[in-house]
Amino acid sequence: MKNFRELWFFSLFLLFTVLNVGFLNAQSQPEVLNEGTLQEQYDYLHQRTNIYNNFRAIREDMFQKVRRNSLDSLNQAYNEIQNQIQLKEQAIEEKEAMAIALAETEVERDQAIRDRDSLFLFGIPLSKIFYNILLWSIIIVLAVLTIIVFLMFFRSNRITREKTKDLKELQDEFDEYRKNSRERFEQQSIDHFNELKRLKGI
Repeated sequence: MKNFRELWFFSLFLLFTVLNVGFLNAQSQPEVLNEGTLQEQYDYLHQRTNIYNNFRAIREDMFQKVRRNSLDSLNQAYNEIQNQIQLKEQAIEEKEAMAIALAETEVERDQAIRDRDSLFLFGIPLSKIFYNILLWSIIIVLAVLTIIVFLMFFRSNRITREKTKDLKELQDEFDEYRKNSRERFEQQSIDHFNELKRLKGI
């Protein structure tokens, strides 16, 4: 009996709902279903619909409207998520491309630094530090050799002058000796001649 009464009330409720839906279909939908957020639309349905035996009676047009709005919001959110995923993938690709470009730039920078700090000697790359050390070593060695050569030249020149002077003095002494010898020889010849004359006179 109780089930029959509940069935009868439920039938009346369904009939009332069908009639009410038919009557309300002719009415315009509330503004909140067109302009409000999904939360506001669900709140509106929750407040304006009746519950009977754990069943909620909702106007078909309102249900379809909220359903369409929910699906549109879900599709919009899905599209936004897809766009964000694409943007993320593009950002990752750009980041990888920038990392590759950065690595290439670092290689070029290191090569430019090496080229800036290097010099080529007979086709052999040398660092500027080693090149400067080599260059200054050569300059110092050449300077030392030049000094040694000049010292040897001056020493040789001094010795040459001394030997020339000694040779001149020796030549003068020899000339003086030869002159003296000739004079002695002449004097001896005269003395000898005089002695011969004296002996002949005796």
